[in-house]
Amino acid sequence: MAVKQLSLNSLVGLPVSHVWFGHGPALFLELGPLSENRLQDGSLTNPKGSVTVMAEFGWRIEKPRSIACGSGDSKARCTAVARKLVGTMIADAQVVGRIPELYLEFSSRLWLQTFSHYQGQPTWTIFFNARGCGSLCVKGGQLRFDKRRD
Repeated sequence: MAVKQLSLNSLVGLPVSHVWFGHGPALFLELGPLSENRLQDGSLTNPKGSVTVMAEFGWRIEKPRSIACGSGDSKARCTAVARKLVGTMIADAQVVGRIPELYLEFSSRLWLQTFSHYQGQPTWTIFFNARGCGSLCVKGGQLRFDKRRD
């Protein structure tokens, strides 16, 4: 439990520096200072933050009283809403529910909520990109911190 709290608490106060979409509806939030990121062929790709939050299939961005967009909406709609997160700060980070889902509150009074609607495990991960750090995800219905070997 201490690892979960330490890891989630370390997100609070970090700015959202970049947002981008991967395959399908996968949403990526790059938090903190950005660094250049290159593919194996040497070409530039999306910059990487000190922390990367990935919400793969089931997620939504909430306003105070409604859903602004979700993973099932058009890419144009999701892009327009997700861009509003850039420049905001993480105000709170929690894992909620019996099967752990990620819940992020932003300083702009927007929220990100993951939810899996497929059999298996929730499909979100928090990557701590500093050398020697790891990632926080759900495996076997429980939070798991995987230490990266550099």
